[in-house]
Amino acid sequence: MRKVAITTSKRPARRTRSLCRDLEHAFPDAVYVQRGTKNLRDTILEALAEDAEVLLYVTEWKGNPSEVSFVDITEVPPETVLKFRLGGVKLQREFIGDRTELKGELTVTTSKRPVSGHVKVAEALADVLGVPFEPRIGPLSDVPGDVLIVVEGHPRYLGTWVFHKGDEKVGPALFYREFSTERETMEV
Repeated sequence: MRKVAITTSKRPARRTRSLCRDLEHAFPDAVYVQRGTKNLRDTILEALAEDAEVLLYVTEWKGNPSEVSFVDITEVPPETVLKFRLGGVKLQREFIGDRTELKGELTVTTSKRPVSGHVKVAEALADVLGVPFEPRIGPLSDVPGDVLIVVEGHPRYLGTWVFHKGDEKVGPALFYREFSTERETMEV
C-alpha cells in the first residue's frame, strides 16, 4: 500500500477536520498533515518528509467536505489522479460512537451486484492506493483483507465508499456525486 498523507483546505470547518481524522485512522499508516496557513507546496513538502506517496486533499463548501482529491506527489509536478465531488459524508462517530483505529491489510471491493461504474471507481481507488481490488461474489467475510473499502450504489448519489471491518460498517462513508480520473468523468 502506498503511504497516504491527508490534509484540508486552509481554515477547515470542524466537520472537515473530523473527516480527515477519521480517514487518518481508517487508512493503515496514514498521516494527517495540518495545513494551517501553509500553501499547498509546503504541505506537499511536509507530506514527502513523512514518506507519503499520495496526498488526500479535502476541500469544503459551506462548512462541509465537498471534494476529495488524490494527488500523486511522487510526480514532478504533482498531479491529481482521482477526484470525488461529495454530496455528503457520515463520520465514524455517527457509525460506532468512538473513533477506532483500523489496522491491517486494506482491500477495495464492490457490492454484490455492482454496476460497471462502481467497478471503475473501485479499480481506480485500488490503483491510486496501491492495494488489491477484489470483486465481491459472496458475503464480505469472503473478501480477503482486514479493512475493506466497499464501493456501492446509493439512491440519491452516484455511489458511496465506506470502510468495513469484517461485516461491520465502521465508517467513515463518503457519498459522491461525481467521480473523475485523468481519462474520464462520471456524474449523476
